[in-house]
Amino acid sequence: MEHLVALGAGLAAGLAVAVPLGAIGVLLVQEGTTRGWRRGAPAAAAVATVDTAYSLGAVMAGAALAPLVEGISPWPQVVGGLLLVALAARGLLRLRSSSSASPNRAGADVATGQAWGRFALFVGLTAVNPATLVYFAAIVTGLTSVVGSVGTGALFVLGVAVASSAWQLLLVALGAALGWRGGTRARRVTSVVGNGVVALLGAGLVVGALV
Repeated sequence: MEHLVALGAGLAAGLAVAVPLGAIGVLLVQEGTTRGWRRGAPAAAAVATVDTAYSLGAVMAGAALAPLVEGISPWPQVVGGLLLVALAARGLLRLRSSSSASPNRAGADVATGQAWGRFALFVGLTAVNPATLVYFAAIVTGLTSVVGSVGTGALFVLGVAVASSAWQLLLVALGAALGWRGGTRARRVTSVVGNGVVALLGAGLVVGALV
């Protein structure tokens, strides 16, 4: 019974972290819109990997790591916000330059994105905000009676991995469906809106961290 409870707690915690649609979620939808589901999947896997790693760190040493993370605040948030703004600006500039290219050439440019490069990019964007580690540490601290052994701890982490992976892949699939149904115009509109939202969220992250 305790193993099922630990797995359920991990699923709930993973969804609680993943479902709120922040900048990373918007970027995942945009990955699906511009690159398709298959080429956007590595980005989703990257976000889920970081969530899983942070949940594992929380289970293993969350009580000790959380104060260290809080001690370097707000600089991870500032760096993360600036990276998001830079990424949004780059996306808008590439969108503008691709408008003068032929549709086939623009599609070829999108297709040349390497899976490992996208994976590494999204690992960095997600990992730069260690607040997720603090979140998982707080949950694990409150669930010591549930996540009290190696087996239950492993099931908690597994639950987080499954929940986060499913949600991130769903976002990419949603973006891919929007891009497929709407064609080139829909991809351009969603790219402009998505990059604009990411830029605003990044700026808000910087301001919120420094104020």
